[in-house]
Amino acid sequence: MKKLIGALKDFIKCIIIGSLISLIIILVVGIISLLVSKFNWQQELQVVRSALLIIGPLGMILGALLILKKRDEKELLFIDQWKKKYNVFSYKIVLIVVSLIIVLYGGAIDWFIISFK
Repeated sequence: MKKLIGALKDFIKCIIIGSLISLIIILVVGIISLLVSKFNWQQELQVVRSALLIIGPLGMILGALLILKKRDEKELLFIDQWKKKYNVFSYKIVLIVVSLIIVLYGGAIDWFIISFK
């Protein structure tokens, strides 16, 4: 039961981090896209969606490659600090979950675009 609660806390932390990263991506890419497209908000949403749907899967691929990497790797230098922040999840799992949250935000923007055309 203690591991389940720890995993839920770690998952909530990943959702928060993924949301913050998605917000930063949305703001940066959105402002640049609005300036380039001369304030065309439909094109801006398309560019933001594309950015989220490119960055998210790349993070998932990186996490998967880290999992598939040889198991005889060295222990992290700051493993004790990592264990203070995340009880159950490793950095590989955190990377994959955060990337999944980024993809979900891209999917939400895609749904928004399709439903309001």
